[in-house]
Amino acid sequence: MAESVAMEQLKLAVSGALSTGLHTEQELRDMVAGLQPVLAPAASADEIDSMTRELIQRLQIDVDLGTAVTSEDFVSWLPGMRSEIEWSRWKAYKQWLLQNGRPPKVVDKLGHLTDEILDLVGDPKAGGTWGRRGLVIGDVQSGKTGTYLGLFNKAADAGYRLIIVLAGSTESLRQQTQERLDEAFIGRDTRLIAQKGGQNSQQASKKFVGIGLLNETIADAQSMTTVMQDFRKSSLMASSITVSENTPSPYVFVLKKNKSVLNAVQEWLGQQAGTTGRIDLPLLLLDDESDYASVNTGAEESPTAINAAIRGILGKFTRSSYIAFTATPFANIFIDHDHQNDLFPRDYVYSLETPTNYVGATATFGTSDDVFDGGLMDVTDAEAYVPSRHKSNDSVPGLPPSLKLAVRTFLIATAVRDLRGHGGGRSMLVNVSRFKNIQRQVHELVEQYAVELRNAAEFHAAAYADGQPNSHLESLEETYDQVYSDVEFTWTQILDSLWASVADIRVTLVNSDRDKALVDQELAWDKPPRMIAVGGDVLSRGLTLDGLSTSYFYRQAGAFDTLMQMARWFGYRDGFQDLTRLWITADVADQFRFVDEAVRELRDDLAEMKAQRLTPADFGLAVKKHPESLLVTARNKMKAATTFKKSVSLGGRRIETVRLSSEDVSLAQNESALRMLLTAMGAPTEPANRMDWPAWRGVAKSTIADYLDALVTDQAELIWTGNNLQTFVRNAKSPSMQKWDVVLANGRKTGDRDTRLGLPIYPPERMLTASDGNVLRVSGGSARLAGSSDVASLNFISKEAKERATAAFWNSKKWPEGKRPKGVPETAFYHCLPRPVLMLYPLRPKWKDNEAPLGLNHVSEHLVVATKIAIPGRHVDVKDTSTDADYIINTVAQQGWLAQLEWGTDAD
Repeated sequence: MAESVAMEQLKLAVSGALSTGLHTEQELRDMVAGLQPVLAPAASADEIDSMTRELIQRLQIDVDLGTAVTSEDFVSWLPGMRSEIEWSRWKAYKQWLLQNGRPPKVVDKLGHLTDEILDLVGDPKAGGTWGRRGLVIGDVQSGKTGTYLGLFNKAADAGYRLIIVLAGSTESLRQQTQERLDEAFIGRDTRLIAQKGGQNSQQASKKFVGIGLLNETIADAQSMTTVMQDFRKSSLMASSITVSENTPSPYVFVLKKNKSVLNAVQEWLGQQAGTTGRIDLPLLLLDDESDYASVNTGAEESPTAINAAIRGILGKFTRSSYIAFTATPFANIFIDHDHQNDLFPRDYVYSLETPTNYVGATATFGTSDDVFDGGLMDVTDAEAYVPSRHKSNDSVPGLPPSLKLAVRTFLIATAVRDLRGHGGGRSMLVNVSRFKNIQRQVHELVEQYAVELRNAAEFHAAAYADGQPNSHLESLEETYDQVYSDVEFTWTQILDSLWASVADIRVTLVNSDRDKALVDQELAWDKPPRMIAVGGDVLSRGLTLDGLSTSYFYRQAGAFDTLMQMARWFGYRDGFQDLTRLWITADVADQFRFVDEAVRELRDDLAEMKAQRLTPADFGLAVKKHPESLLVTARNKMKAATTFKKSVSLGGRRIETVRLSSEDVSLAQNESALRMLLTAMGAPTEPANRMDWPAWRGVAKSTIADYLDALVTDQAELIWTGNNLQTFVRNAKSPSMQKWDVVLANGRKTGDRDTRLGLPIYPPERMLTASDGNVLRVSGGSARLAGSSDVASLNFISKEAKERATAAFWNSKKWPEGKRPKGVPETAFYHCLPRPVLMLYPLRPKWKDNEAPLGLNHVSEHLVVATKIAIPGRHVDVKDTSTDADYIINTVAQQGWLAQLEWGTDAD
């Protein structure tokens, strides 16, 4: 037996033995010591210690329960019925999770979590006619599928008899979801179900899998779809199955969001309904990735096809519960809640927490206040090979050196994981284009390069170890030195195992052509266990790449949900997080931070809304008024209007210019605008804080608006677009918005004061970088313009108010272990401000290596004027309209934001 296999068996044995209840670290070590001589007698002390530490971490993983806001008429039903329900399916699912190494605490919390959601979904035994609508928000690749599989088992135990899963728009994702349901709910392998059109020849599979291996009596769910076949007209003709309220076993559909598929289901349901027009059976319809395709972007009287089909299916039942799952809830909340027949989550919105070992956007990129770039690799050389504005018929001249480095990194990471004794898959992602022609070329080039590296490992490793030169193996050794020199294995150890580790790696093209072939030929996607996946947007939603350690991402996206869903590298990386590497541009990394913080802010708002007993309608209004909703709204209305008006709430918001024009005329104009403002305000009235920043109190709003009129900002900064912000300031009616306080930031008091503004100052220094046509980005240790405590340090807020705000923040929610913030965010103090604050930052540029990029030497001759605004108020105070700003969005602005969403005919 190979020692890596022996170690894996030892790990599984210990996990299984300690899978119930909570155990001490000493119990775990004693169990390892007892089983190791039998299962892995040749294992070294280092291997045993490494495995033990991994198990300690795994068995201590925790997850907190979520947060829900509900409608005013919600009545809890499950607590009173729990003792009357036989939880046979849930018990089997729970046992299956524990046997597969899921931490006991996580499984226990999952039980409580699914109880909460099932309670919200509704009582399937309740009589009458009803339809519930809800939304569950979770992180990308965070285990939402495992949550809803647990929910399905409990729902079936409770009495739901028809379950429909809408599993994205691709066959790859549908098959992946069907396989998960086979294991975790159906209990049988649907690959073995034969379906032939024209006759009832559906043969029940006798091959038990997953929970069916634990309890064959519960493996009786009738799957109306299989791994190889979605529900189609041939299924419709072949099926003579009749369902009724007395059906003993649940029926399950796993469907693509495809018009013909959903219409076929509607037709079948119509036959089931008979003369009554409705089926008297409780339906649970779960819409995975619900922000994609399901939301109606047309007129209410003429909804889009998928939205209309979902409504039609729900309308076939007297009792139905629609539950939307997504990581990016903006589009779902834009649904008009006045239309009762639509999919707005009027009954509940539930925000999931994630286990402490989840690797998401914050762990990958950090925050705007605390940028993290560990594991992020430089991808800028890709522009010369696959330009960001490329066309579908372009030629790819070769692989960028950075992509070759990524391939070599993946091969070495694969070998390291084998040396560590890891089981499971190994994968790498390459996503550089939405066009299939470009993807095909990149696939061929990557495949050719991977073959060359594999051949070198197979035929020349021994000779290279003896000193014979080989360019490919030399490049692999250089990659080891550059990327992985701190791992616990030497290059010699890696070289010895390299061929065995990389021999089975396959380079796979994952796009809509391959996806279509799965449908036309009724094939199952046989994912290679070790794979480099090259593709585009088929890779971007829901599809899981097992053991993903290396990601090469050179893409741009024009909408929040599109961008966040492309991040297949989020998820769980236990045992190999130190090996993960991501090739991505600094701009896109900044966008991920921005998107993540926008969603996090909404989820924090949800917690505060729960405390205030607000409803999903209130949450919907808060999302619609969120400033960052501008982009998603523009996407949804792009085809409907050339110009439209959008109201957003600026209350409690921080508005900064972190992207600045590098043009000489713009820099000069902004300096001039700041000089005119300082002249108009006169002498400072007082220092603003202990750092003696000059301050002016009670400045007229017209003076602030004049400054904003004169300021040149980058149009990619959505809040600064056009003259919307200055119009809001000039026309404000609220008494609290008539006067402003102004602060001029000072830097370190070194050297001579700068007198170019007419007021002697020490300009703050900020690291600047250039990108996107020489737009200046404020970067360095923080992607924020200002420090996170700048507003909190102002004398404008009393000591007592700061203490109350601090206490309120820490008491606002139960912070999960390991997720407590380092400090109180400055926005927590914004409601304490007596007036809005304008903060001015005349920056002295700093450059990496003390040298300005080519063509930007003139920037250092200016003070680079940046601006921050703090608006009083609270995010969740949806009834307060005093800080609402009306934005006029035109086609020009939309096109600038959404260029990457204009799909070509050859798009994936």
